[in-house]
Amino acid sequence: MKKLVIFTAILLNSAFSACGFYPYGEDVRFYFLNPENFSYKAYSSFYYSSLSFEQNPKALISNQDNEKLWRKYCSNKVAVEDISLVLENYNLSGIHENSANPFLRYLYSKKDVEAIHYLKFAKNCEYFNTWKDDPWERNENTVTVKRNDLLNKAISLASKSRKVDFKKRYAFLALRLAFYSKDMKSIEKIYRQHFSPNQTNDVIDVWALYFKAISEKNPALKNLYFAKVFAASPEKRFVSFQYFASKVPVTDVLNVAENQTEKANVLLLYGLYNPGKNLENIKQIYAEQPNYDGLSFLLYRELGKLEDWVFTPYYSLFSTDDDLGSDSENENVLKILERSGIDRAYAKQVLEFIDSVDLSKVENPHFWKYTRAELLFMTKNYTESLNQIAELEKVLPSEDLLRNNLEIIKTLNLFANQTYGNAKIPDEAKEIIIKNKDNKHFIFAMGRELEYLGNSDDAAFLYASLIRSKDDYNYVYYKSLENSNHTYGTYYNDYFDYLDAVYSPEKVVSFINKIKDLDKNPDSFYRNFYSVNQSEIKSLYDLLGTKYIRQNKLNLALNAFNTLGEDYFNEQYSLWEKDGKAHYFSSGKIFDKNPFYHLKYTPDFIPEKEHFRVNKISVTRKLIEYLNKANNLQEKDRDYYYFLVANCYLNMSQYGNAWMMRRYSVSSAGNYSIREDIEEFNTAGLAKFYYGKALENAQTDKYKALCLRMQGRCENYKYDFISENTSNSYSREDDYEAKRLGKNKYYQNFRNNYSGQYEDMISGCESFKSYFKARR
Repeated sequence: MKKLVIFTAILLNSAFSACGFYPYGEDVRFYFLNPENFSYKAYSSFYYSSLSFEQNPKALISNQDNEKLWRKYCSNKVAVEDISLVLENYNLSGIHENSANPFLRYLYSKKDVEAIHYLKFAKNCEYFNTWKDDPWERNENTVTVKRNDLLNKAISLASKSRKVDFKKRYAFLALRLAFYSKDMKSIEKIYRQHFSPNQTNDVIDVWALYFKAISEKNPALKNLYFAKVFAASPEKRFVSFQYFASKVPVTDVLNVAENQTEKANVLLLYGLYNPGKNLENIKQIYAEQPNYDGLSFLLYRELGKLEDWVFTPYYSLFSTDDDLGSDSENENVLKILERSGIDRAYAKQVLEFIDSVDLSKVENPHFWKYTRAELLFMTKNYTESLNQIAELEKVLPSEDLLRNNLEIIKTLNLFANQTYGNAKIPDEAKEIIIKNKDNKHFIFAMGRELEYLGNSDDAAFLYASLIRSKDDYNYVYYKSLENSNHTYGTYYNDYFDYLDAVYSPEKVVSFINKIKDLDKNPDSFYRNFYSVNQSEIKSLYDLLGTKYIRQNKLNLALNAFNTLGEDYFNEQYSLWEKDGKAHYFSSGKIFDKNPFYHLKYTPDFIPEKEHFRVNKISVTRKLIEYLNKANNLQEKDRDYYYFLVANCYLNMSQYGNAWMMRRYSVSSAGNYSIREDIEEFNTAGLAKFYYGKALENAQTDKYKALCLRMQGRCENYKYDFISENTSNSYSREDDYEAKRLGKNKYYQNFRNNYSGQYEDMISGCESFKSYFKARR
């Protein structure tokens, strides 16, 4: 766990300010589909994300169709890996009869001069089949001339070659050279002579069609050709997608398609371009070609969308279309949950479609049944989802990776399918949870389900485990149901921060009691899943006491702090000499001033009669002591102790030097939050009250004037807070003089009753010392 002492104000200011980091898009997206568990890696560049498509490096690995074609040419007597080595890594000089490569040795042993000549020619063309010319264009003319010479030679060799295989290969090299020469006319001519869009028998035909599609002038035919290339060649999928013109009406392209397969190919690409609901497109493909793997992949993508649209808002309370938190409507968690409900209705429509499908006709029935199980979970039909999962578990091979995703959805069903107040971590799910303990979104989702069902202890236990995950790159960002559009920038990725903001003292006590004796818990799951260390428990007692401070339950706060002892606070919160040197353990968090005698931005005016090590426990103890003295009717200096108490409460606000009594961080960007003492922290209302008590017991006009002056200062903090956080409020741009005189009743009282001291006191703080000294 992050130690409290290293939570610096600078870090939190960066994290929560409008100018700092704010999670959105992929940062907040919830998903359980693991692409590695499904059979659609050939489409990996098009897996669902909230971002635009990008080339997946794994997708650059071809299906080795060209290598397989060469292996067939070699009567299957050469390994694909040996062929690939020559095609990918050898240069022209590497092709010789003394080569140790089995592919080259085979060709030379067969005295296959034509194949060897072709390989040498292809290697000679490689440099010219690229856009990577001289950046200063010093050799542009030379390259152009050389490329055109090779183009003409390739055309000649294609016409002279005796073997059909090499006619096509030379012709394909000519197409590539013409493309890099930007010679569309030559592409059209060469393609017409050696290829046909209706004959795509091997990889050479498909690659040739790719260049034909680039040169095609008819937009509908261009799209049709790219759709055919996309379907036939995984290696060319991303570039085909980029060239595909989605703005061309789909009906125009379907009209030039000659069969159902071509129509399905076209519809697939239009489906990939659709970032929204794509069910109608999926239905069309099913009608044309139900056994198409592209259809299953589009269903996979649709499930990915639904995970984002349903689970992201439901579990994280972030909007799926939240643009850097700029839209206040997107930050209202109740509105976000409403949108999640709307998308659950769409999930039901997709489910109804699957129920209408003949699964014996689809390419991967197991995947379709898995999708059905997850959609049932999305639509909260937990019992039927578990039934579907049980059916799949019986037929899936034990080594099938789909089982892992199936177990995750099964576990989420088991968690969600419980009643409020009776939810727990189901025994049946514990082994699965331990196996997937580094899947942060999965672990958090289970915690959220428990939290929604009233089990805050186990929810916190699961949240806390995220800090020990081996996955250091993915974070779960989430909000609270208490968030509103007033709490800009309030989000969490650490359980302590979340408990700090959301959990009541009673819930913190319950959680502490649960985890402090985990080693004695007869249920081994808790010990095996997550081991809580003593520093975490100490931090939670610190939090408990801090929460009681926020509620102004000082005795309960002191009890919590006493559990930790003096040494903990001396180490964590004291700026005190240690071994003869000032101990700066955490700059910005340490009590650098005694909050009873010193005020920020105010020259010292109260003699410091008591010297003690200042930290949370000592301040709490002393505050109780001074309050007891101030409330004692027999105490002759009640006005004095009320004033010290008021100073402490003022310093415990965001304007003071003891804000760490109530917070673990403050921000210059604003300190509005969902913590229960938000108004007190921003307005110092208790300080105003106790300055008023000091005024009631004051015996001199000067001292009364000082008390009123301090009440007026706190009253201005209230106006600042109102103006920042309400719409119908006193504008911050209003004249300061009008605010302090026109609305501040304490300053009005001050001016009306102590006019002789008014100008002296209101103009600055330099005279505070003499006014306090005049108390007696």
